[in-house]
Amino acid sequence: MTLRLKQIRLTNWKCYPSQNITFNLHPDRKIQIIFGNNGHGKTSLMTAILWCLYGVDIVSKETLKTYFYRGKGDSSPAIEMRVELNFIKNEKNYFISRTAKLKGNGSTFYPSVEEALFYEDGTMKGSNSREYIEALLPKSIRDFFCFDGLKIEQYTQITQTKEAKEAIEKVLGIPELRNLRDDTEKALQELENRLNKAEGTSQVFRNKMQQMRELEEDIDLKKGQLKNARNSEKDAIIIYQDAQEKAAQIESLREKLEGIHNLEKKRIGLQTQLNNQQKSIDSWLKKASIPLLINFVQEMVDDLQVTSLKSTYKTNSTVILKAILDDESCLCGRCLDKNSRNFILQQIAELESLEVDNATRIEKDQIRIDLQGIMRDNAKFSNYSQLLLQRDRLEEEIEEINQHIRQLKQETTGMDQDSVREIWRKVDESERKVKVIEESVERLQKEIEIKEKQLENLRKEVEILASENQTTLMLSNQVKMARGLKNATNELIEWHIDNSQKMINQATSDRYLQVTNKPEEYRGVEITPEYTLGIRTITGKLLHPDVLSAGEKEALAFAFITGLNQITDTCVPLIMDTPFGHLDEEHQKNIINSLPNLNSQVIILATDRDLPDPLLNLLHPHTTDILKIHRLAADEDASVIEVMESH
Repeated sequence: MTLRLKQIRLTNWKCYPSQNITFNLHPDRKIQIIFGNNGHGKTSLMTAILWCLYGVDIVSKETLKTYFYRGKGDSSPAIEMRVELNFIKNEKNYFISRTAKLKGNGSTFYPSVEEALFYEDGTMKGSNSREYIEALLPKSIRDFFCFDGLKIEQYTQITQTKEAKEAIEKVLGIPELRNLRDDTEKALQELENRLNKAEGTSQVFRNKMQQMRELEEDIDLKKGQLKNARNSEKDAIIIYQDAQEKAAQIESLREKLEGIHNLEKKRIGLQTQLNNQQKSIDSWLKKASIPLLINFVQEMVDDLQVTSLKSTYKTNSTVILKAILDDESCLCGRCLDKNSRNFILQQIAELESLEVDNATRIEKDQIRIDLQGIMRDNAKFSNYSQLLLQRDRLEEEIEEINQHIRQLKQETTGMDQDSVREIWRKVDESERKVKVIEESVERLQKEIEIKEKQLENLRKEVEILASENQTTLMLSNQVKMARGLKNATNELIEWHIDNSQKMINQATSDRYLQVTNKPEEYRGVEITPEYTLGIRTITGKLLHPDVLSAGEKEALAFAFITGLNQITDTCVPLIMDTPFGHLDEEHQKNIINSLPNLNSQVIILATDRDLPDPLLNLLHPHTTDILKIHRLAADEDASVIEVMESH
């Protein structure tokens, strides 16, 4: 049941002296794009569509004169102006035409607007075209199918008005159901009056009928009170949950304050360890010359060790050589010749010349022994690197604690006892209110149950009394049927309203999560029974549109408009004028990607800036027609729309 715009014809409308636009209605591709620079006639085209449908409600007679085309150098406007639209729905053709003429009174011209003509499959539908147009495209929903992207932020406020609520309910078909309920109510009252006035009815019967009517009115009143109480209960629960959330945040802050206290205690303990560690390092540094020179000491010990060995070697060598000079000690058994003796004596003399006195040798040996002791004692300084490593680790841990403390202090800034008491007061107050309303709901339910039992008993008594004659029996049965129809209608209305709101919520939420740049932060959109909008965060908080950024507001408005369009029995064309140029890049891309998923036809009026090549490429596979508005070379005040691509 999708309604699609097939053709637009403009004659002497604004900057269009004569224009015919025919869209290719492809079964799968549903997007048409009309490019045009600012001031070339995009908005004029959208206004023409609305004027053709709704006449003076769009352009007043006082300003309509300025809408007639004026050629270059021609101060007088055209005499006749016309806009014609051709829609397709379920293989039916709908043709709508509206004409305005300039009539003169001396030198003064004033516009005269004719009533629109409405044709269905070539047959004109009488003179009352407004009813047919209203059935096809209700005037009250025009903001939901034809809107200006530059003003799209205002659409978040549309749902705050009585007119908007009525428009939304009309889209959902609720007024028709209410009319049905009113009709059944009137029929029931008429039958009850006839039954009450029927011949042969007793005074007892009339009294019972009166009691029954009063009881029914009382029950209806109680049911209205119960409905209001349940709505109040929902609102109170939201307020209570919000207060609980804030209280939980306060508790979280308290935990953070306690965390600061514990961290400060831990920091004190670590600082004590660090101080002790530093003392050990300072004590070590006082003896730093020993371990720092340990390699040099090792070299000295080694050198003295070699010297001592050499001295011992020299002493032993001298004793051996002197023994050799003694012929009796000669192992070879022969006497030394003179040359050999002289050589040995020379060696003994050289060795004795290299020897130091005994005291010096003993002193060097003592030094060597002392240095070797130092080497042994150095073992107790070998953990110096570990001391430094432990100190560094303690300093790092203390710095991490300091950073954590600074972060927690920043997060708890502004928290005081007064704010804590106030939030807990609100929690207690909202909790008490919820309990009071819950008790009221429970009380009303019990009262209704009691009164409905009383009403049932009264009806049985009335039926028994009515059965006493044929006329009252027949009327009584008719009243019973009418009452059943009324109750069924009421249940149908309640179900339809509830179901419609659930569908709007779901469709709008799905669309919003597609186009928002922060889908991970939101659960979705919530729409109240009054059709006001809110965003439910992932934490459960309900955000009013006023707190959203401009981009988020526009994403919300787009989601609501398209969501509402999608759940109606008839998907109407979405005509969007300059919808993207002022949005950030991410929102632009998200909205563009969501357009092919719509069930309805989408006509985009855009500048090149609104749809640069990267965005246009995303739409291209889903587009049937791309058109361009040009200024006519012969007349700078006239425009023409030409086809660039058609699929």
